[in-house]
Amino acid sequence: MKSVKLFVLSFFMVLGITATAQQSPSVPTAATTSSTTLGCVSGNCEDGWGKKNFDHGYYEGFWENGKRNGYGLFDWKDSGKYIGFWVNNDMTGYGVYLGVEKDMVGEYQNGFIQGLGYIVEDEVWEQGKYSSSQLVDSYTFYDNGVTSGCTAGDCQNKYGRFKWSNGDAFTGFFKNGNMYLGTYLFANGDKYTGQFNSSNQYHGQGRFFFESGNYYGGEWYNGKYHGKGYYQGQSSTEDKIGTWSNGNFVKAL
Repeated sequence: MKSVKLFVLSFFMVLGITATAQQSPSVPTAATTSSTTLGCVSGNCEDGWGKKNFDHGYYEGFWENGKRNGYGLFDWKDSGKYIGFWVNNDMTGYGVYLGVEKDMVGEYQNGFIQGLGYIVEDEVWEQGKYSSSQLVDSYTFYDNGVTSGCTAGDCQNKYGRFKWSNGDAFTGFFKNGNMYLGTYLFANGDKYTGQFNSSNQYHGQGRFFFESGNYYGGEWYNGKYHGKGYYQGQSSTEDKIGTWSNGNFVKAL
């Protein structure tokens, strides 16, 4: 049933985007995520999914060769949390940092926003292109004076918001008139946040929040769960953590 629901959502999303094309404190770095460990408290912290405590917080997610690799969450006790992707213990890939002083969302490399993203501090948004978490090219977000279509910003090659007549909306970064990175909100309350391919399908790295409370975080390919991912159902018996292929769960980790 869940696979059917995902397929239906992806199908309608592609239909919607086809219409679009026709119409128009500081973030902790690698050094602060490698202090004295207090041990693996659950799961497999070598090659699988596990939770490990550190003296300043904990990490729960995928591991490879004893390092944080893939999708996971690091929660610092006092400063905030990072939910996203890792490569060899570094925050690298699509990620969301929710901090005490600021939020930082976008493309990460070695613990910094490197590429497209936005930072929110004191309710002030700064979206655009970043280098080492410093804004180097600001993308202005402005009201376009319309209630459907590209209602704000630049929906061609920068940052904008596109609204459909059915109530769906996407806010984020565009490339060549296609969604590239951001949040797609369905009128029914479902939400996807992450990366897209040039066909406007979920692709690469991202998270899907179902209105029902179900959730998937991990890798995608052409609109389907593909690669390593974490699926949370209505109860723990429905949870699936491991490897997916074309929307099907193939191996538990």
